Amino acid sequence: IGDDETQEAVVVDPGDAEEVLQILRSKGLKCKQVLVTHGHLDHILGARELKEATGAAIVINAQDLPLWERVGAQCADFGVAAPLAPLPAPDAFCEDAQEVTVSGSLRYRCLACPGHTPGSTSFVFPESKLLCAGDTLFRGGIGRTSWAGIPSLVGTSDSVMILHSIKDKLLREDPDTRVITGHGPETTVGMERTANPFVR
Repeated sequence: IGDDETQEAVVVDPGDAEEVLQILRSKGLKCKQVLVTHGHLDHILGARELKEATGAAIVINAQDLPLWERVGAQCADFGVAAPLAPLPAPDAFCEDAQEVTVSGSLRYRCLACPGHTPGSTSFVFPESKLLCAGDTLFRGGIGRTSWAGIPSLVGTSDSVMILHSIKDKLLREDPDTRVITGHGPETTVGMERTANPFVR
């Protein structure tokens, strides 16, 4: 998500750093921050490479720091190759309702949305009417909260809290706001208010 005038950008959940870097180069954008919606491996594995390539600051909710630090255990549980080196320590911790201006018109607001993970956070970009929901909200669905048989994630989710986060935070945004989900097609706040069977 970038600012056309300053050519500066933020990247949300870098799973594949090389793909992200190619997009940044093609658009002439410089990544200033890496925003992490939650600490699951598929959302963070590209963070080190992206930071090393761009110098961007990594931002995450402190409640997900244990997941960030245990990415190797997550990889083992899912049969994925672990990073060759530990992920770098985050540069900053985001807080609920915090508003950040990156440059020019590029700004965002943090919404703490615990449930899928303790520190799940959604990022609202008001100028673009865009909400990056991570794995909290999907089109017609919600994030997973049961991790039976996955030791690194057992006990890290809460099925009641995720519903509160969606109803009390995400669905109170403008109904025309586009929702970019962690997996699957995008949606809108208004569509999920009326059609999502989990929160009606």
